[in-house]
This record gives sequence, structure tokens and C-alpha cells, in this order.
Amino acid sequence: MSQQHVTRGGKMARLELHSHEGAKTSAVDDAVMLENLGGLAGGLEFLLAEIDRLRVAVRQREAELATHIPVVAHPAVDHLADRLEAALASAVEVTGATAAGLYVLDDATSELKLRAGHNLPESRLLDPPRSLEGSLADLEALSGNAVVLEDTMLLPHWPCPEDVPSAVCIPVATSTTPLGTLWIFAEESRDFSDRETNLLEIIAGKLAVDLERDQLIAERRTTQKLARQKNQIADRQKAQLPNVKPLVEGWDVSAWTQQGNEMGGDFHDWAVIEDGKLAIFVGDAMDDNFDAVMTSTSLATAVKANCRIAHTAEVMLDRVNRTFWAASAGDHFASLAYAIFDPMLGTMEAGSCGHVQGFAFKQNSVRPLWNNSWPLGSGPEVEPELATAMLQPGEVMALLSSGLIETLRELDGKNWQAKFCDLVVRHLDLPSDRILRSVQERLNRAALSISLDKTLVFVKRKEDN
Repeated sequence: MSQQHVTRGGKMARLELHSHEGAKTSAVDDAVMLENLGGLAGGLEFLLAEIDRLRVAVRQREAELATHIPVVAHPAVDHLADRLEAALASAVEVTGATAAGLYVLDDATSELKLRAGHNLPESRLLDPPRSLEGSLADLEALSGNAVVLEDTMLLPHWPCPEDVPSAVCIPVATSTTPLGTLWIFAEESRDFSDRETNLLEIIAGKLAVDLERDQLIAERRTTQKLARQKNQIADRQKAQLPNVKPLVEGWDVSAWTQQGNEMGGDFHDWAVIEDGKLAIFVGDAMDDNFDAVMTSTSLATAVKANCRIAHTAEVMLDRVNRTFWAASAGDHFASLAYAIFDPMLGTMEAGSCGHVQGFAFKQNSVRPLWNNSWPLGSGPEVEPELATAMLQPGEVMALLSSGLIETLRELDGKNWQAKFCDLVVRHLDLPSDRILRSVQERLNRAALSISLDKTLVFVKRKEDN
């Protein structure tokens, strides 16, 4: 037999055929027959090797499924199947029994499946799970009591998984969670002493520790992978924020976005559109975690796709809402403020849907630009809040996301708006980045109990030289 299909660790075999006594053969016939038998032997060899490989794979997968682990946690450490079978072998040895099996509960706690065995036919791993309903011995064991069946023939209402004269069922559980049952089978009618059942309970405890250990390892690896993904998403969000000020003569723009957690739903951006006008927008996804990231990404994409044409703020918000509404299942909402500045005339036209607030800081006054309105995604059509203003040199417009407003409200209570505006007015003669820094410093000095997504944008018309 050739070595071509023998798997690592596989078994070698020999195929022998013996002719009947007195049978007549010729050299030619023998050559043809040997050639045909060579092909047959090679096919059998491949088939046996595949069966061997599949048995090993089934054995490992059954052990992994006992803790819902999709892959081996640490290949360098003995496989879980080896550890489980070693514990079952110890249980058989200390009791003088014949075989043992570990049956694990499914997620619904309705069925028991053999996940590891010792001295049981390998085909048992392919058998369908047993229903917990009607399995009185397993039910009694899962309640915390060892069940000894001295003569299974006399106790047909206590069904035994194997057709053997005697068996014992031991619970396998952690301090808080039942995991399954350990069955020990004997080929003769016999009793199991208290010492033997105590030893079996110790072994069942080790089985529970092995199952829980591998489950915790898998959960830790999943948690670490999720943390890495969150960090990657957070880095990608930061990278997508603009880091170069718009090159529009006579205008000074500064912006800051900080997510409350690793990732969030706030963003800001700007673009120079037709006729050299400056477009500024602030978005605020009204979701959490991954939903917020997906919502803000789709919203930012919709704005970018539509802002190259100098639409009015009202048309822009309507177009973005239609795109956002068509792509949403109806359960995601977002706030958006969009403002267009004419560098030559100093005019500003803006609109808002949702809870992004805007202020215009004039030489002798401060006024809110709009009230809260229905957010994007609340319907196929929206009625945005609109505002216009003429900014003289040295005057400023500010945009605040809802998370920043809530943070300021926690800091200053009902007077947050007056205190914020007073802080900006006191620094109005400074560049926009210095005004922004004064707000950041005040937030950093405060001991706040909430951590929300925050965005703040200042647009200042520069003083004439």
C-alpha cells in the first residue's frame, strides 16, 4: 500500500487475498488481478484514512461544542477533548466500571448531547441528543443529587443512555450554572459506594472547571478582538475628521469633535462648494455604539455626496433626509446643521434638523439661530429650522451638538446658555482656535459624571487688515 493518503497519526493496514485450494491461475491473470487490486487497495486506504481523520475531527468538535468554542483556544495546550477523556478514564479506573460519558446541556436547557466518552463506540458522538424531558436520572442529578442505578432492568422509568446492567449519574456544574451530567457504566449489576460517588463528584468538578476554563478563554479572546475592532473604528473616525482648515480668504474656522466612548456618532466637516462658498456641517447620530458609527457614516456620506453643488440649506437638508430615510429601516435618527457662507458678502444661510444648536455672536448681541426640530429619518419629508445672518468682521457663528449641550447643562444647569455665550463673548477678539480652547479648558476643569459625544464649531469672519 502506498503512503500517499495515509494521514499523520493514521493506521497502517494490509490487504490479503487467498485463492481457493486447487484454483488454476496464470501469470497474466495474476498480473491483471494484482494491478486491479492495487487500485482497490489504494481506494480502501484513502477511505479508511478519511474515516480516521473525520473521527478525530468529530471528537475535537464535540469537545469544543461542550463550551461553544468555535476554535481551539491554545493549540500548544492539550486539546480539551484529551483533557475530558483523561478525566473520564480516571472515573472509570477509580470505580472499576467499564465506560463513561459526558453529556452537556444545550443553550435551551432542553437536550443533552454526548460531548466526550471513554470506552464508548466512537459512533456515539454522531447520535442525536437526548431530550431532557423524561430523563429522570439526569433531571435528578442536575438538581444536585448523584443517582445510582444498581439494576437498570428493574428501573425502566429511569432511562439509562447505554444498555448496561448498572450505572451512576453525577451532576456537572459550576457554582452558578448546571452544565450537564457524567454517566459511569458497568457491565455487571453492582452498587457504587459513597467513597466512589464522592470521587466521581470530584472528577465531575474537574470536568466543570475544564469546560468553564475553555469557555472563559474563548470569551476573553472575543472581548479582546471586540476591543481591537472598537479601537480601529475609533481611529478611523478620527482620521475622517478634517485636520486642515478650509482655505477661504477672510474666514477662520476651528472645530472639535470628541466621542464619549471609544467610538460615537458625532462628526463635523467642511467643503468649498460652487462660487467659492464655504459649507460647514455638524452631524449627531442619535444612536449608541456601533449603530451610532454606522448612522453617522451614512449621514456624512450623504452630505458629502450632495454638498458639492451650492444648494440652499433647505434643499440640502431635504436631499440628505431623503437619502437617509431611504437607507434607514425607520429606527435610526440623526441631527444635522448645515451652513453656507459667502466669503465676498459675509452672509450666512443655515438650517438645522434635530438638536444641533447654533448661535450668532454679533458686536452687541448674541442670538440663537433656531429651535429644536424633528430629526432626520423621522419621515420622508422634514421641515428644517432656517436662519440667515450677516457677519461683520470679528463676528462669530457657533454650532454645538446635543451631547455638548447636555454636558454644559450638567455643568451650569439652566443657565448653561448664558454662561457659554458669556465665555465666548469674553474671547471674541481672539482667533477661533483660542475661543475653542477656552471652552475646552472649562470642560476639562469640571468634574463631570457623564461622557457624551461632543462637537463644537466656530466660524469667524476675520478683521479687515
